Amino acid sequence: MLKRGDTVLLWRWRRNPLRRRSDVAEAWLGVAAAALLLVLVPTLGVATAAVAEHSALDQARGLHRTTAHLVGDAPAAPARFSNLATEDRVSARVRWTTPSGTSKSGAALVAAGNRAGSPVTVWLDDAGRIHPAPPTAAQARSQAAAFGAAAGAGVCVLVLGGWWGARARLETRRSARWDRDWAEFDSHRGHRHA
Repeated sequence: MLKRGDTVLLWRWRRNPLRRRSDVAEAWLGVAAAALLLVLVPTLGVATAAVAEHSALDQARGLHRTTAHLVGDAPAAPARFSNLATEDRVSARVRWTTPSGTSKSGAALVAAGNRAGSPVTVWLDDAGRIHPAPPTAAQARSQAAAFGAAAGAGVCVLVLGGWWGARARLETRRSARWDRDWAEFDSHRGHRHA
C-alpha cells in the first residue's frame, strides 16, 4: 500500500468497500483536467501566437513608406505624466507627393519639436491614406507571445475552474448522500429526534 505519512495514496483507484462512485468520478475528473492542461494549453497557446504574429505582419501588406514634410512646426512634447504622451511623438500636419505627382496632406505622428519642412516617414495605403507604422518582426513576435500566453492562461483558468466546480458539485452530492444514509441508519435503529 502506497503511503505518505498517514495518507494512503491512490485510494480512489483501489477496491475498497468504502469507495463510492463519486470518488472514482472525482479521480477521473482529475485525470481529464490534467490531460486537458497538458495538451490543450500548449496547443492553443502556440496556435494563437502563430495567428497573432501572422496578423501583425499582415498589417504591413498594402502599405508603403514614403517621405513627407511638416507643414508647420510640430508642437512641443506634452508633459511626461499627461495621458497624451506617447514616446515624445505628437500629431502634426504633413504633406507628401503621390507617385502620380499630386500633393496630399494629412495628420501623422511625428517627433515633438520638429521644424516646418522637416522630412518625416509616413506609411500610406494604396488609396493614399496615412496609417500607423506597421510592427516590426520583433514587435510582432513579442505581441504574438503575449497573445499566446494570455490564451494559455485563459484555458488554464477555464479548465481548473471547471474541475473545481465539478469537484464542488460532487462534494455537495456526497454530503447529501451521507445525510440520507445517516437518516436511514438512525430510522432503522429506532432513534427518535427531539
